[in-house]
Amino acid sequence: MIRKKFAIIGGDMRNVYLADLLKKDYQYVEIYGYEKSGKPWALKTKPLDFVLEGSRVVIGGIPLLAENGFLNMPLAREKLCFSELLEKIPEGTHFIAGRLTETVKEQLKQKNVKCTDLLEREEMAVLNALATAEGAVGILLQEMPITLLGSRILIVGYGRIGKNLTRLLQGFGAEVWAAARKYEDIAWIEAQGLKPVPMYQLARFVSDMDAIVNTVPATIITRDILEKVRSDCFLLDLASPPGGIDFKAAEVFGLKVKWALSLPGKVAPQTAGDIIRRTVYNILEEEGGVPA
Repeated sequence: MIRKKFAIIGGDMRNVYLADLLKKDYQYVEIYGYEKSGKPWALKTKPLDFVLEGSRVVIGGIPLLAENGFLNMPLAREKLCFSELLEKIPEGTHFIAGRLTETVKEQLKQKNVKCTDLLEREEMAVLNALATAEGAVGILLQEMPITLLGSRILIVGYGRIGKNLTRLLQGFGAEVWAAARKYEDIAWIEAQGLKPVPMYQLARFVSDMDAIVNTVPATIITRDILEKVRSDCFLLDLASPPGGIDFKAAEVFGLKVKWALSLPGKVAPQTAGDIIRRTVYNILEEEGGVPA
């Protein structure tokens, strides 16, 4: 199979490890924007034109954009506008990144650049959910003044992250409650030996919890619900923006709350980088062949 040049532009330590893993696969890889990563081979950045020249696959960060149209490049010394990248990216390239806006997708289409959003890939979401769940357990162990064994923890949302997290917490001996909207999810929660909570009854149960973990990316835990939460209850939000907890109300009530975004990249960046690598290979295979 024909090898392809990978250009990896910005993102966090996940992409640093991704570049390293691709090189170990004997791929041709150029990087841009990792001077502060601590990796000796990433200290010097080649010009963007050189990095992009001849590239057939360009990989951005998760999420792709930061504020004001700049790329998400926390490990770079300088900022880079998406518009500048778009101007220089070769036509016919496959652009892969996370959380692509509709505007970005349209701009890439007009440039004749195919794009794929990593966060819309099921295999990526499933494996990321496991890494997120493990990271959440680590936060709970660090932040709670009691052991997980014997603690009472409510998980709000029973999607990919919720399922993985409830399983891990059960293994620690916690009494795990799980809140969901769908009747079938409530049935599965009960079948797994968990305590089911219909979402509309959330306010009835929060006062008994040692910790509450939200996984739903919508404001589910509102001020009215927070009023009933114990003062020593730890609140952890794993959901993407806008999150699921009314953070201002939590602050008013003096509750301890943590919003943990992009956990895979923070707690297990090498594993997260490998998940991206495998997903990218799947995308390319569907396109017509994985690079040799």
